[in-house]
This record gives sequence, structure tokens and C-alpha cells, in this order.
Amino acid sequence: MKKCTTKALLAKLGGLALCLGLTSAAYAQEPLTLEKSLDLALQNNVALRHARYNSSKADINVRRSKYSYLPSISANADVSRTNGLVFDNVAGEVKRGNTTASYPYVSGQVVLFDGFAKLHELRQSRQLAQARAFAEDQAEIDLETNITAYYLQALVEGENIKISEARIALLEGQLSQMEKLERAGVRAMDEVYQIKAQVATEKLNLITHQNNSRRAMLQLIQEMNVEGTPSYQLALPATPDEVHMELPAEDQVMSNALAYSPLVKSTAASLDAAKTELKIAKSNFSPTLSLEGMLGSNYSSNIYKDPENGNLKTMPYFDQLDLNQRKVVALNLSVPIFNGLSRQFDAQTARLDLRNAELDYVASQNQLRQTVQQAYQDVLAAREKYNTVTANLEYTQRAFESAKRRYELGSIDFFAYMESLNNMNRSQAELLQSKCEFYLKKRILELYQGQAN
Repeated sequence: MKKCTTKALLAKLGGLALCLGLTSAAYAQEPLTLEKSLDLALQNNVALRHARYNSSKADINVRRSKYSYLPSISANADVSRTNGLVFDNVAGEVKRGNTTASYPYVSGQVVLFDGFAKLHELRQSRQLAQARAFAEDQAEIDLETNITAYYLQALVEGENIKISEARIALLEGQLSQMEKLERAGVRAMDEVYQIKAQVATEKLNLITHQNNSRRAMLQLIQEMNVEGTPSYQLALPATPDEVHMELPAEDQVMSNALAYSPLVKSTAASLDAAKTELKIAKSNFSPTLSLEGMLGSNYSSNIYKDPENGNLKTMPYFDQLDLNQRKVVALNLSVPIFNGLSRQFDAQTARLDLRNAELDYVASQNQLRQTVQQAYQDVLAAREKYNTVTANLEYTQRAFESAKRRYELGSIDFFAYMESLNNMNRSQAELLQSKCEFYLKKRILELYQGQAN
């Protein structure tokens, strides 16, 4: 079964690197790459660990079903002491007084035919083990998708913080110049207030971005199941060369995803297990033929060594066991006739479980189609957005530089200046967002096609 490896993530993301610093009062910063964060998540994530434990349990059930073909053997040893009137089975007569008895035995049974119930149980346990193994693979895909999404979201918010801080620094510098011009009588006081209001608004935006960044980082930490609240330092991704590459046709991507998807394979294996469960329920109506054997003996304190010659001393325990040894071999045929209709109810329940498994299989295919179709369209949209914003950013930067000079010379008003600044910052943010969207959605397509390594 093909596994998605985390070591290929950076290469697939076009050299994307993440450097996170874990800081505390007692420890210095510790760098944490995206690759390492994925490794930590694969080791510590609770949902993935549950999936792994369930897969291990399913493997144990397969071994249990295999060993169920072996004979069942049991041994019994007892000793009893009776005071009073008793019929001694060993002596074959009624005795009065104290009687000590023991009936040790070893018995075994092997089922020769049970309507193929054991065969169906073994087949079902293997199918469920496959379903759990595929579910573990799907859990890894979901985990890597979440880790990447939280990282990119934190990266976007971190860059928005930088843009907002740069805007504040620019506006505060402009405010300082405007105050000087106002004191010189060149500018009106209302223009100073307008810049102050814009600075206050931008500081509010900065707080919003900081909160969003902390939230994304907290989600990343929780997904990795790392203790504490480390402080992250995120690296801006390089220019994605793959943005300019042609994507495969959507039909081909969908075909690859359906053929590889652990989610679909897991529900398919569960569907097969539900079909087998119905066969097991039907096999319960079949007679059971088994071969049984028993090796036993008995002991009684009323058996004497040599009663004919007057030796009434009790024969020793192991001498009696050797003397009274018995062996039994038997064929046992059990025919189910009536047990409160429980077998009928089990069969009806198995049929309903089969219908639910069929619906789950269809639902998993639909879910995969929707996810892949949405991701494919998002990749195309992100690529178009990236190409458009890349061309637009250069023009907005030039327009802002021109507007800044004209505003300082007094040829345009404050609102025209801010509109030019907003256009440039919007282009910068959209460029970063388009990069991150492209990385994330393309990563999803690769994960769901099994192309992550």
C-alpha cells in the first residue's frame, strides 16, 4: 500500500520552508521546519494514533480468526468431601460417612463443519483489517492537509501583519510631515486628523491580523499535539515555478484520485465485510458437526487396596487414577431449531448494515469527487489570480510612488493618496494569498492522488 511521506512535502511545495521558533522564559528559540512539524504531528496527533491502534486491533482479530481453527482443549481437576449418605459412583454403592472424591479430566473439541462460519469470520477479519489500514492512510492525508493549511494561514496572517506595520510606519511618517506643514500654515488641521484616523484604523487592522495569526498558530500546535504555546517565525515561500505549469486534465486527476483514495478503499473493504457479515448470519442456521474427545479418571476414598484380604486402607490417589482411566471419542451434531428468533433478527440486522455500508461507499466517492473538484478549480483560480496580481502589483507600486510624490507636493488630496496605498497593499496581500492557495490546493490534489512522494 502506497504511503504518503512527509519528507517530500517541501520539494512538492517548490522549496517552501518554515522556520518556527519555540520560545519560553527558560529556553532559547528552537527552529521548527514544516517537515519537522509534520513528523511531530504523525507521532503525536491523537486522531492518527487512534487510527493506528484500530489498525493494530484489526490485525490481532485476523490472527484470532486464524487460530480459531485449532482445537479447543480444557482441563478440569476437582476434589470434594461429603459427610452423610451418598451414592459413590466410583465404588458403585451407597456409602455413609465421610467420602472424598475427585474426577479430573482433559477434554478437547474440533469443529468439522459449522456452515463455513469460521471461514467467513476469517475473511471478514481480513476485510476489516484492510479497511482500518486504509483509514490510517486517510488519517495521515487529513493530518498533512490540516498542518499545511494552518501553516499557510498563519503565514498569510503573518505577512498581513508586516504589511499593516509597514502601513502604520508609512502613515506615521506622513503624519509627522503633515503636522510640520500644518504648523507652518501650509496644510489644514483636518488633513492631520484624517491621517490620525487612518493610523488608528490601521492599528485596529493590525490587532485583527495578530489575533488571526495567533489563532492559526494555536491550531497548528494543537494539530501537532505539542505542549505549550511556542512563538512561530514563518518564512515567506519562494516564487512558485509550478504556477506556470499545465495541470493534468480534471478527468485524469479524478480518475487517479478514485483509484488511489484510501477513503474509498476503506469504505469498499467495509462494504465487503458487511457482505461477509450477512453470510455469517446465514451460516448460523446451519447444523454444527464437531469431533470431541475426553481423557479422564476418578478417585474415591471408599476404594480400598485389597478388601478381599481385609486390607481396607484407601487406595492411593494416583493408583486410582491409573486404574480408573477412561477415554472417550465422540461425534456431536448440533441442529439449531428455535432460539427466540435471534438468528432471524441477526440476519435482518446484517442486511440493514449492508445497506448502510453501500451508502457509505457511495458517500465516500461523492465526498472525494467534491473535494478534488473543488481543489482543482481552486488551483486554477489561484494560478489565474497569481498571474493577474503579479502583473498588477508592479503597476500599483509605481502608481503609489507617483501618488506619494504628488501628495507631498500638494497636487492630490489625502483620499487619492490613501486609495493608491490601499491598492498597492491589496495587491501585495492578494499575491501572497494566491501563492498559499496554490500551494495548499495543489498539495491536496497530490495527496489524494498518492503523488506526495
